[in-house]
Amino acid sequence: MRSAVRSAEPGLLDTFLVAAVGTVLVIRLFLEATGYPRLGGGELHIAHVLWGGLGMLVAFVLLLGFVSSATRHIAALVGGAGFGAFIDEFGKFVTSDNNYFYRPTAAVVYVLFVLLFLVVRQLWRFRQLSPRESLVNAIGLAEDLVAGDLDEYERSRALDLLTHADQSEPLVSILRQRFVGVRIAAAPVSGLHRLRGRASAMYRRVVTTTAFRRVLFTLFAIEGLVIVLGLIAVTALIAATALGIDVGDATVDVGGGGPFAIAVQFAATFVAGVLIIRGLVAVRHSRLAAYHSFELAIMVDLLLNQPFAFLDQGFGQAFDVLFDLLLLAILRYLKAEEQRLLASGHEAAPLTSGALAARRI
Repeated sequence: MRSAVRSAEPGLLDTFLVAAVGTVLVIRLFLEATGYPRLGGGELHIAHVLWGGLGMLVAFVLLLGFVSSATRHIAALVGGAGFGAFIDEFGKFVTSDNNYFYRPTAAVVYVLFVLLFLVVRQLWRFRQLSPRESLVNAIGLAEDLVAGDLDEYERSRALDLLTHADQSEPLVSILRQRFVGVRIAAAPVSGLHRLRGRASAMYRRVVTTTAFRRVLFTLFAIEGLVIVLGLIAVTALIAATALGIDVGDATVDVGGGGPFAIAVQFAATFVAGVLIIRGLVAVRHSRLAAYHSFELAIMVDLLLNQPFAFLDQGFGQAFDVLFDLLLLAILRYLKAEEQRLLASGHEAAPLTSGALAARRI
């Protein structure tokens, strides 16, 4: 069996992970807010692990039954939500008394998400796509070309993949001619497409203004300040503990999971802070690189910091998580619009090496 071919869309796995983490947090929030209701009657209880299995089943059916990039994105979202609902009930299946509140569950879920996050990142960072992988991914985009769903960004991406493919392969020149010669059909006139078109036009109008840059800078400067304050608090807690000062109440507030949780939150906060600073520096030269740094910072906070914080602090942590998810959704939108702007040849920020790397990711 030949080596597996990596996808050129690691963002799909990011979507899966974010959906999984978000689902765990929403379930915990809902159950705490409603007093842990029982779904069913008499001796029946419909555990949400079943809904998780249903979500993963829907994702499999979408992937096996349909061929399109839109289907893959929907499957990543639905499958991630299903996996989150499944893994949330881990405690029930490793304890003799079906204990949903089994204390180590948080650490197990944390380790699982961290491993997935690291695997996803390193699969694309240690080694670039090979010429063979580039060609296979370009062929995948040809599916949208034949189906008539290809847009300018996807065409630009396909041509970039073909550039990195083996030029001696006959398919490369054939596909390049097809992608260059294809006429991008006008989007169907529908409410959704009109809304998307207006949003793209508005982005092009405001993205080069000083006001947009200031708002973006201010928003993430505030986020960075909050992270710095959190880092100071955790550092003070660690220092006090090392000096033998009694910080029992503070330990509960900052890291109810004990020293391990405190260490994890400290590391995650530090990394997120560095990424935000990198994004603030990059925003003057490359919006795409800045968006990418901000996106990574939010994902580090969501996947490494918030699971512990939420599971330790409960309902009160929900606002921070939902705010992170909102920021991530905004950044995903801004990043997609910037990529379309670059692909269409309109005015855009200079493509530095950091921007080119972000664009490939």
